Amino acid sequence: MRPLAFGLKKMKKTAFLALAITALAGTEATWATEGMFQHAYGLRHKGLAGAGVAAVEDGTGISINPAGLVGIGDQFNLGMSIFMPFREYRAWNTTRISSGRHKSTGNVWPAPTLAYVRQLDADSAFAFSIFGNGGMNTTYKKFRSSLGCANGGAFCFGKAGVDLMQMFVSAAYARRVTDRLSLGIAPIFAVQRFRAYGLGNNGAGFSGMSAYPSRFSGNGYDWSVGGGFRVGLTWQVTDAFSFGASYQSKMWMTRLDKYKGLFAERGNLDIPANLQVGIAWQVTDMLRLMLDYRHIFYDGVKAIGRSSIYNGTDKFGTDSGPGFGWQDSNTIKLGLEYQFSNDLILRAGYAYIWPNPVPSSQVAINIISPGVIRHEFTGGATWRIDKHNDLDFAFMIAPTGKQKGPVPSVYGGGHARLAMYQFEVSLGWTYNFGNGSARAR
Repeated sequence: MRPLAFGLKKMKKTAFLALAITALAGTEATWATEGMFQHAYGLRHKGLAGAGVAAVEDGTGISINPAGLVGIGDQFNLGMSIFMPFREYRAWNTTRISSGRHKSTGNVWPAPTLAYVRQLDADSAFAFSIFGNGGMNTTYKKFRSSLGCANGGAFCFGKAGVDLMQMFVSAAYARRVTDRLSLGIAPIFAVQRFRAYGLGNNGAGFSGMSAYPSRFSGNGYDWSVGGGFRVGLTWQVTDAFSFGASYQSKMWMTRLDKYKGLFAERGNLDIPANLQVGIAWQVTDMLRLMLDYRHIFYDGVKAIGRSSIYNGTDKFGTDSGPGFGWQDSNTIKLGLEYQFSNDLILRAGYAYIWPNPVPSSQVAINIISPGVIRHEFTGGATWRIDKHNDLDFAFMIAPTGKQKGPVPSVYGGGHARLAMYQFEVSLGWTYNFGNGSARAR
């Protein structure tokens, strides 16, 4: 009986963990602050506009630079963000896309973040985290089309849009190899869920340009799995100045078979690689300045980086077929952290993205994925309740980003303009084991 009881107990724990992961996955519905990526995952780095590759703040730093996990103490981090993206398109003189100004619905999304870090000894640490992102989520409800079609909607097939969810589960090991240099590595397991609807199917609408017209739109949700890794280093150049760098590989994903007629390479939607480098300068005992640069390699994924314009020969879904036309983007991130008192830290940040991930020539297909944000303003705070418990707060305001351009004749001609602005508020709790982290205070 005792082995049976032990087995049942273990099964219950496993079921609880699976349920927790499922709950996290189900809410990671849409993130598109910097193209397909969040500006940051952990709340303390959210308040810094995603800066801090040279000064990891807590266990969620696994997603920015695993090398920085050494020395932050044993912690458990739990956060909840409410993300509010407002998206719209306007089209005129078009013959295959409904003209007028139309707004996407579904503007409020909750998303949790979880991380745990443990110091194995004075020079090494282990961490575990669950986080997610996405970037192509829109819902244009059915409306009376300017094209006079019976079904109405943006493309004359009723309600139209896409829904992309991506969840990452990552573990990390970090080690201080010299007094001033730390290295880290973090394997990452990824899951993504996707659906598209209202774009035409079985040869109707834009699916007539696909090599697999029945796998272009309207096939419900499809899932793919895969993974990659992140590596990083932190170099404490002087007592007041540090340098950090990290690289996240492309996430190699299984194909989305239900949509092999939409994405290039028969449904191969890999997740792009990105690189981030930065510095942290302890200006005074109370003030720290962080400056980071991030590059996202959209061009490395054909389904995202190839031109979206159908040339009449290379159809959607083929190895050389159209993608979404996104170009590599760069982000400069500036973060300020001020120790207001022994129990209160204040943060502020700004990020600028260039060039626009969506070029002006690619606006037509990106009506369903308008990743056009250019500026982010953030703020946040950590309040030390006692030596074990911290409350973390962050917010983000992204003013309206726009992109306007011609609609290619193959998609009906005319012009279109994409626009999006965003808000986010986040609240979190950090439990510090032992005496907690001295770095975050």
